[in-house]
Amino acid sequence: MSADPFRWTPEHEEFRAVLRKLTESRTPLACAPAPASADQRERELWRAWADELGLPGLVVPESHGGAGFSRLELAIAAEELGRAVAGGPLFASAVLATEALLATGPDAAAAEILPALAGGTSVAALAVVEESHRWAAADVRTRVGDGRLTGVKHAVLGAADADVLVVAAREDAGVSLFLVEPGTGVEIVPLAVLDPSRPAARVDLTGAPARRIGVAGEGWPAVERALEAGAVFLAAEQVGGSRALLDAAVEHANTRVQFGRPVGQFQGVKHRLADMAVRTELAAAAATWAAWQEPGTDTARLGAAVARAHCADAYLETALDAIGVHGGMAITWEHHAHRYLRRARADLAVLPGPAEQRRLLETMIGTGV
Repeated sequence: MSADPFRWTPEHEEFRAVLRKLTESRTPLACAPAPASADQRERELWRAWADELGLPGLVVPESHGGAGFSRLELAIAAEELGRAVAGGPLFASAVLATEALLATGPDAAAAEILPALAGGTSVAALAVVEESHRWAAADVRTRVGDGRLTGVKHAVLGAADADVLVVAAREDAGVSLFLVEPGTGVEIVPLAVLDPSRPAARVDLTGAPARRIGVAGEGWPAVERALEAGAVFLAAEQVGGSRALLDAAVEHANTRVQFGRPVGQFQGVKHRLADMAVRTELAAAAATWAAWQEPGTDTARLGAAVARAHCADAYLETALDAIGVHGGMAITWEHHAHRYLRRARADLAVLPGPAEQRRLLETMIGTGV
């Protein structure tokens, strides 16, 4: 990337403004809680993201039907979606699965499916984690034989709504990636999750027909590239959630009157709000720096690890502080604060968590990266 100091461009700010207007008006968070209609609203929002803004194809090259932008633009989108605790398949499909496909290099199977993913007419899910629940190549036990996969994948984000699965499986050459369509030999079992806006499922593969993507035995670097992109996206999303919580807490502290004066005048509340503000700004700096790096480089790996390690914990602490500022009303279903807390806690288990990222950082620092 350029050595010049980072600055948001007018185009970035305009993109952010358009996204905020759309999400604030159309997400389930902006409407009265109604579980029966929430799914419909998210489907409508997905169509708006795809048809009006092209979000599913934001980082997909133009040669594959995308917009050809960078992770920086995707991070802007993530932050605005995080403010609204928006659900939908964007993270699972446009980030994890799409980045894995792009990282496989020139491949006919990937090239065939990428335009549909970029246009939002099809969604995908990345299936990697198995019984150990670790993102590690050594733990991949799903096997391929005669073009069919057998194994069990756990906690696959977006699997129930996916039109195609990108599956990591082991063959003689090592771990490879395969395309599997739900159907014969595929059973998808939805899981009970803390954050219902980000559904996950177990995927049982029993002789499921599959097509290899890329070179045999070279699938794990593509998974690592997807994890890098996912960490950057999640960090930006968590910054958006933290900022929304901070704004709401400040407004409540200025308007809620107790003992004849706004609660924001009490020192304990002031300190909590100050902690939230500092924590959020540090998280924003980490997330933006990570998104600004060239994907696949040592600085991108470093930035993604720092952002994931800091932003996840910062978001959870900020969500807890926001509930403390709001008091008992924050834990009612009608109030939005608990939705952010659910997302913050659930995010800790979505990808390699903060503790794993800190161990990775220790290794990177030890090797001079």
